[in-house]
Amino acid sequence: MDINDVRLHCHLGEIIKKKNISALKLSTEIKYRRSTINDLINNVDMENKRIPAELIAKLCAYFNITPNELFSVVPKDGSHSE
Repeated sequence: MDINDVRLHCHLGEIIKKKNISALKLSTEIKYRRSTINDLINNVDMENKRIPAELIAKLCAYFNITPNELFSVVPKDGSHSE
């Protein structure tokens, strides 16, 4: 994989679906903007997104997961295997 042709992929959408929690509930419980949560759920503009360490820590603590479970590095073309 060429280091210039990768992007960060967020697994938050799959995690909330598995845990049966809404973006609104998550946003309210961790006290973070729902628009940012929705961007992560939908992997919006991940090549340019700045994700605060505070938010990553909150999400990991809330779901009792590691950053490696929350994110993965994938090719920019979108093809990746889980």
